[in-house]
Amino acid sequence: MPAFKMSVARISAGIACALFASVSFAATFVINEEAPLDVAGNPGFTYLVNNGAGSLNIATGGFLLCANVGAHTQTAVTVNPQHGSWRFPAANDVRSVGYNSGQLRVNPTNQTPNPTLVCHAVGAQGEITSPRTDGIFRNAYERKLDEQFSNLINWIPSAGFSWSNPNWSVVPSNPCAPSLDQPASIPEDVTCAAVSGQRAAGAGATMRAPTLWTGTDGSNFFYVARIDASYGPQSANPSAPATVPTRVDPNAPSGTGAATIRVVDAYDSGIVGVGSGYLGDTGAWCILTGFPTVLTAAMCNNAPSGGLLNGPLNLDDFSGFSVGVPPLNQGQVSFYMAFIRPIIGAPPAVNEPAVAVSVMVEPSVVLEGGDAFKGDDVSFGFLPASPGFPWMTGQ
Repeated sequence: MPAFKMSVARISAGIACALFASVSFAATFVINEEAPLDVAGNPGFTYLVNNGAGSLNIATGGFLLCANVGAHTQTAVTVNPQHGSWRFPAANDVRSVGYNSGQLRVNPTNQTPNPTLVCHAVGAQGEITSPRTDGIFRNAYERKLDEQFSNLINWIPSAGFSWSNPNWSVVPSNPCAPSLDQPASIPEDVTCAAVSGQRAAGAGATMRAPTLWTGTDGSNFFYVARIDASYGPQSANPSAPATVPTRVDPNAPSGTGAATIRVVDAYDSGIVGVGSGYLGDTGAWCILTGFPTVLTAAMCNNAPSGGLLNGPLNLDDFSGFSVGVPPLNQGQVSFYMAFIRPIIGAPPAVNEPAVAVSVMVEPSVVLEGGDAFKGDDVSFGFLPASPGFPWMTGQ
C-alpha cells in the first residue's frame, strides 16, 4: 500500500474509489471537531473507499468512542478506532477525510444533512481538553487535578471544597439536575446527557465517584454506570427515582420535541486462548432502576431490560433512548447500566482503565445547544482497588 504524501488532501467518502495510508508523520487526528488525539503506530491509519463503502482504521494515543445517533441516511464508510488492546464500537457515516500539515480531519462541521456519527475523544490519561461542546477553554491556571475534575464534573463547588481531599458526598450525584445549592458551571437547558461513577451512600442512596464502580469474582469483571438525561430547562430534582428509559421509536414523527441518546461501552479486550487483553467480548448487560448492593454474576437477574453481549454494546443490543416533552412525557430520566464480562487475560496496570462507558446525543440536538457540557460524556472503570488515573490523586 503506498504511503500518503505529506500534502494537502481531501477525499469524499462518496467517490468511487480512494486509498491511502499514513506513516509516522500523521501527528494528530480530529473527528467531528473533537479534541485532537495523537496518531499512534506506523501506519497510524488506513482509509479505503470503494463504490461508497469502506473504512477508516485509526490508531490513537487516546481513547475514541463513536456511535451512530439519529435517523438520517448514513454513508457506508466506517470508522474503527484502535488503542492498544482495547476494543471500541465501530460506527458508520464518515463523510469526508482530509489531511493537511500533519493533521487528519474527519467530518468537519456544516454538513447537510447532519452526520449521525458522534465521537468522544479522551486523552490517554483520561484528560478532557475542554468541557464545553463549543470547544472554548476555561481561562484558568490550575493544577492538573483541579483542572481535570472541573472538566469532568459540571458543578461550582462551594467555598472550602478542595479536589485534593474531596468530600464526594456533597458533589452532585445527578449531573442533569442542578440546584441553587449545587449549581452547574455550564447550564444545559436544551439537552443534558451524562454518565458517572457512583458508590453506595447508605439507605439506598448513592454518591458521586470519579470512576465507575467495578468488581470481580475472579472469573468475571463487573462494572456499573449511572446514566442521567434531561430535555429542556433543567429542574432541581436530583433525588427523583430511577426509571426505565423510553426506547427509541423509529416510527416516531420528527419534530416531537425529543432527543435520542445512545450508550456505548469499550474495554481492554483479549482473545480466549490467545490473551493480549483483559476482558472477553461475551457477557451480559442490563438496565437497573436501583443501585446494586453487590456486584455479582446474578446482578442482572430479573432486570427490567437487558441482553447478551458479543463485543461492545451496539444498536442491536440497546438502540438508545429518548427524552422529551409530550407526547413522549419523559423529560428527565435516571437509571443504571450494569455490565458483566469474562476475564480472559492479564489485568491492566493499576492506574490504567479496564472499561469505559459513554453517552452520546444526536448531532442535530447538539447543534441546537444540547450537551453543552461534554466532560461527563465518558466515564472509566479500573480494577477495584485502583484510585483511577494518576492525576485523580494529584500525581
